Amino acid sequence: MAALTPSIARQPRTPRKQKGYVLLLTLITLVVLLFGVLFTMRGTLFQSVMTGNTVQRQKDVQAGDLALRQVQQALIATVQGAGNQVLDVAASGQPWFYAPTVAPASPASAVPGADAPYAGFWTSCSANNQCAPLSSVVSVLSPAPPAINDASGQPYRILVSVWPTNRPTNAYACGTTGYTASYYTVFLNIGEASGSTAINTQSVIKLCTT
Repeated sequence: MAALTPSIARQPRTPRKQKGYVLLLTLITLVVLLFGVLFTMRGTLFQSVMTGNTVQRQKDVQAGDLALRQVQQALIATVQGAGNQVLDVAASGQPWFYAPTVAPASPASAVPGADAPYAGFWTSCSANNQCAPLSSVVSVLSPAPPAINDASGQPYRILVSVWPTNRPTNAYACGTTGYTASYYTVFLNIGEASGSTAINTQSVIKLCTT
């Protein structure tokens, strides 16, 4: 009887080239995933920064509203202290009152810090006696209004420049007071103490004078 010799099934060997291909594919996949994670993190961080800047700019606008009210009170006090004369006379010599060669007809034209020929206005206006810090403008008020602070508790850096407009005076806009309405544009540059964000605002105000 013939002896049966069991046959041993040999497992196919994985070629070395195939092992190298799998390793390379794995490395490429890991690199792609890494770049994906980095891209996602970058987008998230960028979005967080943008959101933070937007919120801070909204706070800057609120600070600008507070500063505008203080400036309005200061202008009224300046006019009354000069016997209700027009601001051009009452504020003569004040660095924050500026009568430019090109006076804006409205807040939308010739805006300092934005439009020519006053694009670089806020960087040089203090040295040229064309603007002044808010604290200097409101120094005529008694008691002095409180400082306007940013989120860190530090006072905002607020520059004020008041310009006459091209709007004509109005003898009827002040009611039966006998005064005549004159119009002025208040420009504000509000920035955090750290310098992270800054905004420019403007508003036309009416002053009733003789």
